[in-house]
Amino acid sequence: MKDRSLLAYCGLYCGDCAGYSGEIADSARALKTTAKKYKFDQTAKHLFSKEIKDYPAFCDMLGFMTELKCPATCRERTDGATACEIRKCCREKGYYACHECADFEKCSKLDTMTPLHGQSCVRNLRAIKKMGIDQWVRNGKRLWFADDE
Repeated sequence: MKDRSLLAYCGLYCGDCAGYSGEIADSARALKTTAKKYKFDQTAKHLFSKEIKDYPAFCDMLGFMTELKCPATCRERTDGATACEIRKCCREKGYYACHECADFEKCSKLDTMTPLHGQSCVRNLRAIKKMGIDQWVRNGKRLWFADDE
């Protein structure tokens, strides 16, 4: 179900995030479990020692990836999300998201999102401003990564 509460303040949609869905964490957990079941450490050591030089490091990375799941959306969180300047600004101004601010297109707070998301936040916010949140959530093109553009 597409839900307006999954709209982050910055214009990203939590429902499109692998951290929110837990898909990467679940897949890593399943791979770790399967590798253990089939004692893949022995296979890696004896058959693929050239290809898999550091199997313990690979397992450590899988362990790390099993934790890549957001406990809640940024609207619901009470932990580190409070440090988000975008969230803080919207809440102080009483905005549901940045699209309500006349200055969002040139706001430096959104620059923190650029390395991973490029202009996705600004482009999403423009679409939300034009279409409205509910229409955008249901039918809009939701961008996530810089290369989606």
